[in-house]
Amino acid sequence: MQGVAARCAMAACIVTAGAPGLPMRQISSVPATRLVLFNPASGSALFGRSARHAVEFLASVPGTLVCETEPGRLTAQVRGNLAAGIARVYAVGGDGTAGDVAAALAGTSVELGIVPCGTTNVLAREFGIPLVPRRAAEALEASNRALPLRTWDANGRTAVLGAGVGWDARVMGRSSQELKQRAGRLGVALVGLGEIARYEFPALTVTGTTGRGEAVELRGTSVLLATVKRWAGGNVGIPMADPGDDLIDVVVIESRSRLHLLAFWSLMTVPGGRPLALPGVRAVQLTRARVVSDDGRPVEVHVNGEAVTRTPLVMEPDGVVRVIIPLRGA
Repeated sequence: MQGVAARCAMAACIVTAGAPGLPMRQISSVPATRLVLFNPASGSALFGRSARHAVEFLASVPGTLVCETEPGRLTAQVRGNLAAGIARVYAVGGDGTAGDVAAALAGTSVELGIVPCGTTNVLAREFGIPLVPRRAAEALEASNRALPLRTWDANGRTAVLGAGVGWDARVMGRSSQELKQRAGRLGVALVGLGEIARYEFPALTVTGTTGRGEAVELRGTSVLLATVKRWAGGNVGIPMADPGDDLIDVVVIESRSRLHLLAFWSLMTVPGGRPLALPGVRAVQLTRARVVSDDGRPVEVHVNGEAVTRTPLVMEPDGVVRVIIPLRGA
């Protein structure tokens, strides 16, 4: 990315970026109004060239600063570069990149532009953003429309897609970035099949409060806590979820059957699949949720597809981010 950013700077006489970790330098008197963060490790290698074209397009806009993401400290990197006058921040990467940028923007007036080049690109699908990076960049830069995205605190992490406890988190934790780049969603699916064979179905309890103030307690062996309708690609598997509302959509799989678990995730990914219609699946909308392992042993938890914590898990509402969306008909 260093070479790409430098070439963009020379062509537009606006921006340049040093190696990751070094401050960005603006080489023009044009005030900075846009910040572009690019994750070169996101998604499949097939998207690499299109992602670079998207970055080059955004860098050509006067007042744009571009730099590579810094692994492990992207949120701090964004906050450190939110100078006065920055109105938009573009996240060029997967859902994890978008989530880390959103964590820095929550509660501010700065808008988030999502340029997808990840494995599943759920947020882009949710907000109707083109899945080709260059087209997404062009559509968002031409737009003055934005919608709210409610973020959630998940054990100190910022969730924009949600969290998964149990099998889902196990799969995410065992799907390396290298695998995602080489094989994409097929590679993750193969990991998932192996984990179904090994899954031990831990006993989990979910507690929380509904929007009407009613206390809820559910028990199961795997739990999803979703802010989005699409959990594993393009299929609308959780249709009542709304990324802009103040409710977390909790899905609890009660069964201890490997065939049932396979059926659930197959329906979650297949176009038109209705996983919530399966027997032994419970769904509820909560204003706050807590998930614990009944025997006290920690169970894996992923946040935005990254296996970063374990039970007990507490999710509660955090700040709101404005997400740029394409103009109607664009």
